[in-house]
Amino acid sequence: MNYKELILAKPGLTIELELLIRCCEIRLGKSFLHLFDSPGVEAIDWQRFLDLTGKHRLFPLVNHVFKQFQDDVPAEVNKEIEKKASRSLKLMLKLAGELIPLHDLLNQHKINFISLKGPLMILQLYGDYSFRQTRDLDILVNENEIDLAISVLSGIGYRLQDTYFLKNQEKRKLYLKRENHVRLFNHEKKIMLELHWAVSKYFVSIKTEKLFENAAVFCASGKNFTTLNTVDYFVYLATHGIYHRYELLFWLYDIAQILSLPETKIPELLSKAEEYHCKRAVKVSVLLASLIFKLELPADCPELFELDSRESFIFNECLQTIVSPLKNEKRMVKQSFYHTLNQRIKHIRFLLQMTSDKGSKKRILTNVFIKPYVWEDAGSIPKNNLIYLILTQIRWIKLVLSGRMKNDGKIRKKEFR
Repeated sequence: MNYKELILAKPGLTIELELLIRCCEIRLGKSFLHLFDSPGVEAIDWQRFLDLTGKHRLFPLVNHVFKQFQDDVPAEVNKEIEKKASRSLKLMLKLAGELIPLHDLLNQHKINFISLKGPLMILQLYGDYSFRQTRDLDILVNENEIDLAISVLSGIGYRLQDTYFLKNQEKRKLYLKRENHVRLFNHEKKIMLELHWAVSKYFVSIKTEKLFENAAVFCASGKNFTTLNTVDYFVYLATHGIYHRYELLFWLYDIAQILSLPETKIPELLSKAEEYHCKRAVKVSVLLASLIFKLELPADCPELFELDSRESFIFNECLQTIVSPLKNEKRMVKQSFYHTLNQRIKHIRFLLQMTSDKGSKKRILTNVFIKPYVWEDAGSIPKNNLIYLILTQIRWIKLVLSGRMKNDGKIRKKEFR
């Protein structure tokens, strides 16, 4: 299918989402004489707009834009946006400050690491902490240094949240396939840190050692940090966003931000995507950012505009997710086993479509059977892997039937009533 046909099939947007997207466009350099000159703008539901901005984690961006149009926004809305943006910046500075002792500590123990996403990426891509929000820190290390990194981080107050990772050492190989990180939380500082050994649990063709080879150095707070170069960042963010169907708009905004940088060359992005066997994810991400944020794309890259059936499927799935209405996340609805199973099958189908790499497809299918979280309340687990995998499916089915399994794969702490 041609990209122009997909544009014609673009679903309608609510006035609140349209306004949020226009805020993003302004930050990307588009000029609007007036933000509120769209038809129907007088009918904006401001509470819905605030909810939508919160869902997509765009309070910092909207705060910057609304400062130019304060007379057109209700005072209480401006006040709420400023409060949320201020809170976001406070956390951002706290996380940026924490990177400094982490940098010194890991270097002291000769642990090579890459600072992923978070405050360093924001400074690298945006040049200012106040333009975007983040909630935690992400660090990438080589697989053979995971245990040392956990031990070192534990020494300064970080406690492993995914305790199964150390609890059942005999299943380590399975866990390394099922996930690409473990979470550590510092209760005193109230900081969550994700320790990665891979940037994706599905796109296995993006090798950690290759990212270290291509890594860039970025200076912040007087320290030289190892980070991803811009091209690798784009590929990583594209695969991450596609996996989540760009459910949160700020992921797609990061894509648009990199595309807006003068040094970004789309042929270079496609070439790197080919090298990492994730061309579908990169291609669809570029086209989605172009469609949503009205970015101009070079006409001398014809392969970008022709989509095969799989790319069209991914494109439409992501687009429908972006424009979908707000969901009430707090409602606990007990789904039938067949509904949950159907949702899982659809999700697996999507995952298999998003990559052409055989190794990644194999990993996707393997991970269906590895579910460490279903053993959280178990005193012991089977040592035999075949028995473990069979019993894992039985425990998962029981959790679904009991209503404790949520759509995001997490388990409710309380029984459903």
